[in-house]
Amino acid sequence: MRFFIYALMFLLIVLCCILYPQKIENGYKPSSPEGDPIRAYLNLNNITTIFKSTGISDIDIFESNSGFVYPFNSGKTAVYCSGLIWGTKIPGDPQVRVGGSTYREGLQCGWIDVNGNVIPPTDSRSRIYRVRPDVFPNGPFVDLSREALDEGKSTAEVRAQYELDWTEWPGDLGAPFKDIDEDNVYDPMIDIPGISGAAQTIWFVANDQDQALTLNMYGTLPIGIEYQATLWEYKDSVGFDNLFFRKYKLINKSEVLGDPATFDSMYISMWSDTDIGDALDDYVGCDTILNLGFGYNGYPTDAVYDPLPPPAIGFDLIRGPLVPGNPGEDKNKNDIDDFNDFGLTENNQSIFGYINLPMTAFYYFVRGDPVLTDPPFGSPDGANQFYNFMQGKIGITGEPFIDPLTNQPTKFPLNGDPVTAEGWIDGILHSPDDRRLGLSTGPFVMVPGDTQTVVIAEIAGGAVTGIGYLEAISLVKNYSQIAQDFYDTAFPIPVSVSEETVLPMEFELSQNYPNPFNPSTKIGWQSPVGSNQTLKIYDVLGNEVATLIDEYKPAGIYEVEWNASGSPSGVYFYQLITDKFIETKKMMLIK
Repeated sequence: MRFFIYALMFLLIVLCCILYPQKIENGYKPSSPEGDPIRAYLNLNNITTIFKSTGISDIDIFESNSGFVYPFNSGKTAVYCSGLIWGTKIPGDPQVRVGGSTYREGLQCGWIDVNGNVIPPTDSRSRIYRVRPDVFPNGPFVDLSREALDEGKSTAEVRAQYELDWTEWPGDLGAPFKDIDEDNVYDPMIDIPGISGAAQTIWFVANDQDQALTLNMYGTLPIGIEYQATLWEYKDSVGFDNLFFRKYKLINKSEVLGDPATFDSMYISMWSDTDIGDALDDYVGCDTILNLGFGYNGYPTDAVYDPLPPPAIGFDLIRGPLVPGNPGEDKNKNDIDDFNDFGLTENNQSIFGYINLPMTAFYYFVRGDPVLTDPPFGSPDGANQFYNFMQGKIGITGEPFIDPLTNQPTKFPLNGDPVTAEGWIDGILHSPDDRRLGLSTGPFVMVPGDTQTVVIAEIAGGAVTGIGYLEAISLVKNYSQIAQDFYDTAFPIPVSVSEETVLPMEFELSQNYPNPFNPSTKIGWQSPVGSNQTLKIYDVLGNEVATLIDEYKPAGIYEVEWNASGSPSGVYFYQLITDKFIETKKMMLIK
């Protein structure tokens, strides 16, 4: 009798598996009403990593192991998990609210429409999208074997998903695209989806309107935020093979949801569990000049990375929130009073009297430490502790970090230089072990309808024979500066000038456009008086590459094109010299 019952149960299980097969979460589906796929790989340069449409990143598809593989195809990993997180106060509510993604997710995929409808993850458009500019419907053959091998798919499946995402690219929801016909409407037959010039672009939109998720995360209620993420990378260029960019746009949509709320004293933070190979032998640190938080190995060798030396990993705040400048302050540390400074919008348009906030605090957690410990999940205590950390305070106590060398309070613990062993560095207070790190920026205010955008570069360096574990930190810092210089000049807004405009009142050298470029770009300038004018191109070593203009010019507005087809990829400088004016600007050639 017992055998008969067991046999019947086995048959029922088999029958259920046939009738109701388990959903393969990351499997390919050319079209689905369930919001698939929920994950996408960024994997065309020297880094492979994974993003999920709920904001969690750098973790594997099973969410049980590190997902940030570096170098590519090495099978070695350097980050276990990462995510953007924020904390804010809501007037009338004494409880700080924290949302975003760490090990747990406070977001669901989907957007909030103009009528306040929350589009859920079950909607077919509530999914993650990935494109590359050379793979499109009816396009030429492109070798996709790299992605196929990395993702466990066939090349046909990879191509079909690329083509579907090209066709269904949600430009109307905020996904970026090159608007070829300049009508502000995405047309897959004309326009090019993604970040212009990028090798791959990933995009998704999420919101915090699932109360069960926010309570499960750190025990607080939703605030009414829409979160748009754009992730992109470049390849085959020095420095850029070892980094990618994250752009996060946060929108206060509490008003359309029917409960207008001001996000007061808000902070945004990039959080990460950096496991450099073996998770139990790591250090972390920060560089306040570069707006950089980084992780590195505590020893010259690592069991996972051996025989390669272990790498270093960095998170660089490239563009911070836009806030009004206060008289007498210099928060962005550029030696200009913030009240008289210029901030940059999401589209790189400058606004007088505003600044982009830099990294305003750094924090870290140490496994097993009774004080510097991870905030608890599912409890408002976790939100309170995380908010303290975002302000540069110790989570549990709310007290400032104290530099053990100076005995002075600081919002930037571990801000010394591990390469030279100068200043407060990791290891002085704690031995190598499992670490988490975070860099934050704030405070600022978001009234209903406000938008804030932050851009972060995630960087790897080292894991190369001959580059030691501390030299890897120097590489990450070098790549950080390259990423910052690139972004500062990469996305200008062209300003058209009518030919009927009166003569200019002052000399001005404009940013080249497009930038980055391949192979040609245009450089414009204006002159209020006639003079001898020279416009030359130089490489990063100061070698003259080309002379575009060397002659007398009357007062006027000018533009010249430089074709760099014979020059290698990299940073170049162009310099305008007149009798009374000299100015130099950077530009980036990417082939």
